[in-house]
Amino acid sequence: MDTERGADVAAPSPPSPPRLSAEAPTAPVIVASPLPGGPVDRPGTGRVHRVAVVGGDDELVAVALGWLREGVAAGELTVAAVLPALAAHVREQLPDVEVVELTGDSPREPDAIACQLKLLDRATAEGRRLRVLGQVRERESRAWDERVHGEAAHQHVFAGQPFASLCVYDRRSTPPAVLEAAVAAHPEVVTDDRTVANAGYLPPEQLLASLPWPVEPLQAYPPLLAVEDAPSLPELRHQLARALHGRAGSRDAEEDFHLAASEIAANAFRHGGRPVGARVWASADRLVCTISDGGHAYSGILSGYRPAHGDDLSRGGMGLWLARKLCDHVDLQTTEAGLTVRLSSAVRH
Repeated sequence: MDTERGADVAAPSPPSPPRLSAEAPTAPVIVASPLPGGPVDRPGTGRVHRVAVVGGDDELVAVALGWLREGVAAGELTVAAVLPALAAHVREQLPDVEVVELTGDSPREPDAIACQLKLLDRATAEGRRLRVLGQVRERESRAWDERVHGEAAHQHVFAGQPFASLCVYDRRSTPPAVLEAAVAAHPEVVTDDRTVANAGYLPPEQLLASLPWPVEPLQAYPPLLAVEDAPSLPELRHQLARALHGRAGSRDAEEDFHLAASEIAANAFRHGGRPVGARVWASADRLVCTISDGGHAYSGILSGYRPAHGDDLSRGGMGLWLARKLCDHVDLQTTEAGLTVRLSSAVRH
């Protein structure tokens, strides 16, 4: 889809932005429309978290530009985090919008939240509200799992803040189950040129509790390391280091993964209960580690997206946050036996 602009007879027209193209679609996606809870007024000055599901390039551009134009007109700090093709349209049509082009893998959730907190601080210092457009596209199934968790985390972290965000999903490339969960994470839905309250909205803790335990295929095979009842934290750290040695793709990645596992193990000994166990799986392209304990007091399903004590890192409370920063995926599961924390990352050569 090209955007045509008028040109003076004596001057050539500026080049049109590149055509948008979705990934090759899978089977047709049919997503049940959220139950309308009634029209929603235009954003005011507080927190707004909306979702739009588009099915074509024209719809994508119209939704994106409409949201961004509102922000510019209101004098808000307006930011578009979008793929390169849409970025070209935004730059041409709305030069006052700050554009962040999305390339490569999505940032890990604590890093994404930290970036948005910096933008929010900047907007607040300027006496403005922050408005963000986020175009959502992931590369593989576990990244989509993380995206849904990230939606819940953003709703939790930014509650009550002067921050308006619109997350745009493309039904041609988003798995149906992801669309269903992602829509449920947002209090408001943009549909048919209007915004409605989402009667199917689930608060963050309720949404995360409703999601299935993600599958890690590597766990179907025997682990490299299986510790049922570690005698001490130092001994378990040494066992983890031996199991991970040479398997992470680089020394830095190995140290990061080992630090994350060690932090979770320290939490298990400090806050959980015996027995503390660990398992490690490794392949040429993936690392998986589980740390389990016998504790039953944990209830922080939304923990670890920010340091437990805010910006004062001297007070500790960084274990789960560090793990989320250092690993691609951190999954928590509570059972009658206790708590299991699973860390997993791709091996990047």
